[in-house]
Amino acid sequence: MGNSQPRRLEERLARELGLLLILLVIALIQVTLLTGPTGFSVPILLVLAIARALVGSSTAEPVRGLIRSLWWAFYGGLALDVLGSLPIGSHAIAQLLAVIVVGLATRRFAVERPIVPLLAVAFGTLIYEAVLWLIVLPPISDWQTYGLIVMLPSLLLALIPTLPVVAIVHRLVRNTEYQ
Repeated sequence: MGNSQPRRLEERLARELGLLLILLVIALIQVTLLTGPTGFSVPILLVLAIARALVGSSTAEPVRGLIRSLWWAFYGGLALDVLGSLPIGSHAIAQLLAVIVVGLATRRFAVERPIVPLLAVAFGTLIYEAVLWLIVLPPISDWQTYGLIVMLPSLLLALIPTLPVVAIVHRLVRNTEYQ
């Protein structure tokens, strides 16, 4: 009986390290392969974290699902911070705030309807970009220009993979729930 607790701790640490490494690889793919000639990249890590929040809120334990999605957002944000040029912690803070707001706002909606994930990712992307704007840019910069040049393209790029990512995350979470 004494050996079961350390084994559980080791398994949990191995799972968390595995998740961190997977999200680091996805962040590397996002900043290298998914970046277009204009400099914008598909925010796949943000979409993954929001999808995890949506799927987690529809499970038997919605609070636990939201907490898991916050870990996904934190790890993904740190991976982007390590690979990017913005101050360390800026992506992590922006993703955490976006996932918290979206996760709490959508916990009563049915994820199976395609409009819910699309609206959730759109709202989360706007929060994410607004937080990055507040962290990085000086307060006197033009909000409308930033919205048209940065937020709108980022929003459109985030919506492209939303439905397939939500379907994949839904399947992954359901498969791990039954094990």
